[in-house]
Amino acid sequence: MAAASLLTPSASMVSMASETSESTKEKPPLFRELAAAAQTGASNFILAYNVRAGIAVLVRIVLLLQKRQFKAIANLKVLLSEKHLSFRVEAVSMGLFIGWFTGGYQALKAIIRRLRHGKEDSEALGEDPMTTALAGTLAGSAVVFVEPERRRSLALYALARALQCLYNSAKSRDVWHFWGSKWAHGDSLLFGLTSAQVMYTFIMRPSILPKEYSSFIQRTGPVGYKVLNFVQRNTSGLPVEPAEISRFLSDKGSPYVYTSTTNLPNCIPCGLIHHPTTSCSYGFLLTLIKAMRSTLPLYMSLNIVPQVVLQFRRFLRTPLYSLFQGVVGGFRSTLFMGSFVAVYQAAICVFRGLLKRDHKAVYFAAGLVSSFAIFIEAKSRRSELALYVLPRAVDSLFIMLRDTRWLADVPYGEVMLFGLSMGAIMFCFEHERQNLSPMVRSLLDRFLAASKQ
Repeated sequence: MAAASLLTPSASMVSMASETSESTKEKPPLFRELAAAAQTGASNFILAYNVRAGIAVLVRIVLLLQKRQFKAIANLKVLLSEKHLSFRVEAVSMGLFIGWFTGGYQALKAIIRRLRHGKEDSEALGEDPMTTALAGTLAGSAVVFVEPERRRSLALYALARALQCLYNSAKSRDVWHFWGSKWAHGDSLLFGLTSAQVMYTFIMRPSILPKEYSSFIQRTGPVGYKVLNFVQRNTSGLPVEPAEISRFLSDKGSPYVYTSTTNLPNCIPCGLIHHPTTSCSYGFLLTLIKAMRSTLPLYMSLNIVPQVVLQFRRFLRTPLYSLFQGVVGGFRSTLFMGSFVAVYQAAICVFRGLLKRDHKAVYFAAGLVSSFAIFIEAKSRRSELALYVLPRAVDSLFIMLRDTRWLADVPYGEVMLFGLSMGAIMFCFEHERQNLSPMVRSLLDRFLAASKQ
């Protein structure tokens, strides 16, 4: 029963879609376009659901492999037991979001074109910039299917992509150039600044990061919640009792001995961060291994599943090469993340030795240093990673400024922001494709393939 619940009613939906396609051949143009939009939305719902489900199942398989539970992989009742299917709600949410956006965009284009131009032949009219921008903006309301706590991050991510393509458009027309825009490593600089902001936020105010994002950093890194609390109190001038620190070290069975007797120490020693050992160098190695082991299932899934699902035809032609690419990409991303975490810890150790006194700026500077790990990733991935981290950095900065009353919240602002951003992205997709990033362009091509035929 649990295994069956993974499957969407894809066969019946595809059958219904094909029947709809056959029955609409003789219908008026608008009706045909709306039917095609419904077919696009339904097929993309299935695709998005299966991608999310596939990632979850592959993560489960890799975890079982790490635990050497090989028999469990072959037993569907164990592999897909009910307690491991918690991703289903998220998968349906993602399916509705993608399906509603793509199908809605195609339908809205047809309706807006009819309202603006009457019954003129849509093929003769072609794609009108105003129509595509307006349709993309309105279709962006599909973001309401996403959980409220994720909408802001998704809206900021869309904004980053929209600004990227609009900037590329302006630059191609010689309208505006940003200083440093031709730097070979501008994407790495952006990643450094944004990741430093995110890590500063995680150390100083972890509660304002999205819960899952903060939990991911916590699981990947070596720092315990109590150590974070000690650092936050110490940098804010609040007392940290020596007995609390000694109790923490005792509970962890740490060989490190805390000798300070004051409740206002100059800094929290780095020995609490790498508490399993007193050696900073050995602590670096332990953290690198821990971070890589914890992120390996995730990055393997994120690199292999898209190779199979989103590029299925290429996978059928060259399955071994596609899997090889996914595995290599997964190991490379795992090494990047492990190095980022370990170097961040090492930077804290170095700053402790140099400065002797703690300061909030240390945790931003450590983020800048650890961001050099981005050079482990392929050049084509660096801008994608920078633009992935950018929304988190902007979001945390916005909340900090809002809390100091520099900025204010706007009701449903994330829905409006996402809609406007998607309007700009769809304008570039239809009229200035060269200004979109390759990843966004290929994703839109995949999800809107039916509308382009």
